[in-house]
Amino acid sequence: MCVSIQFDKSSKKPLYVQLYEAIKEKILSGEYSYMKKLPPVRKLCKELKVNLSTVTKALNQLQIEGYIKAVPGSGYYVVYNEYQDKVIFEEEILLSSSVETINLASSKLPYSLYPIEEFKSSINAAIDSFGPQIFDYVEPFKNPLKEYLVEDYLKKFKIYTNSSNVIIVSGAQQGIEIVAKSFLKPGDTIFMENPSYLGAYHIFNNMHLNIIGIDIDQMDQIEDYVKKFSPKALYIIPFSQNPTGISYTEEYKKYLCEIAEKYNFYIIEDDFLSDIATEEESFPIKAYDKQDRVFYIKSFSTITMPALRIGFVVAPLEFSDEVAYFKSTADISTSLFIQVCFAYFLKNHFDLYIQKLKSYIQEKRKLFLDLIKEYNLSKRLFTQNPKGIFVSFLLPPKTSSAYIYNKLKAEKVLIQPHTCFYHKPNSINFFRVSFLDCNSLELKTGIEKIRDVLNSILQKEGE
Repeated sequence: MCVSIQFDKSSKKPLYVQLYEAIKEKILSGEYSYMKKLPPVRKLCKELKVNLSTVTKALNQLQIEGYIKAVPGSGYYVVYNEYQDKVIFEEEILLSSSVETINLASSKLPYSLYPIEEFKSSINAAIDSFGPQIFDYVEPFKNPLKEYLVEDYLKKFKIYTNSSNVIIVSGAQQGIEIVAKSFLKPGDTIFMENPSYLGAYHIFNNMHLNIIGIDIDQMDQIEDYVKKFSPKALYIIPFSQNPTGISYTEEYKKYLCEIAEKYNFYIIEDDFLSDIATEEESFPIKAYDKQDRVFYIKSFSTITMPALRIGFVVAPLEFSDEVAYFKSTADISTSLFIQVCFAYFLKNHFDLYIQKLKSYIQEKRKLFLDLIKEYNLSKRLFTQNPKGIFVSFLLPPKTSSAYIYNKLKAEKVLIQPHTCFYHKPNSINFFRVSFLDCNSLELKTGIEKIRDVLNSILQKEGE
């Protein structure tokens, strides 16, 4: 590999920085391609007429940022490629898991918490009550799930509606898609938090919507963005936002409803976790929707068992028929068998189950925050007082979360790098963890290893 790098001797910029920038540019341009070996350190020193310290500092920074990798006894290789900053899906991370791995990436519950016996009871009750009819495509009877949602469940969250506005869906992903199709068309502008759930982004992108990402720490300035871009919709996760873990206040939710009416846009609310909330301010945005401008999407996958694929949409009256239509074109209907069984589960077992789940999550969250404090990592948290199941660790601007991911993976600890959540160039560099699917010893060991990896990086960067 030829070394063709020129230094600007008149520049105040240190030589190692100029060298770092030159090599980085060659990698990004493709001149130094994936898995290409860099020239030996001594050759770089000789041909560029710089000392060993200059070359070492430049290469160390490139390694920290995930552009190159040192192979003992061989040299440095380019490990950056055009896919590095694409999404690393949670499913791919979970496939890397093993018995020995501490999984801080997963947002699912441990199997021991799955309400298996309660659901068995619900299945038997559903079959005894409705017989073979629950195995039809569509209900030949009054839907017990819709009935219970409207008359009981939703009222607990101060949401008052009727069954014609409730559409049962096969999980939040389907809910997001049919809602978007019901009132948005190509070219319409939609706002998203940045970072956010990329599953929603891909739906909006495939519909050729104009997606505007608002940095999560700029959401208090949303009205300025509304005035500038005139959105048709806002997609938002108001409780335990994925991935940052922030939860919006009651005041802010009311404010969103007010400006939605004032500037004529709609809110797509994604609620996957508010059942475990303990404070009144954790009511959904829909609870404050006086002008019927909120599409409320509720999924039970995270808080029960993912394979059930059950959720629902409460649509504004003027769009309920459209949402129902796009649901019917997607898969005719969500399994009637699952709907009826889940109705019995909600009615007879859900409240007690949720109380146990709340206690489990509160216990895990307290242990997590105690460990964070013990290991002096508090200042690294994006959200100091998380109320849900996600916590994000802030990283120095030049540190690649993919690099952190690989370092921790080598230590048998799995985390979620920021590439899973950004749909535009990131302004906040972080990685996400969840404390749900690990025991106390695993959590303690995992946090220790995170501390050690972060400390080693920060020492190299002089932070």
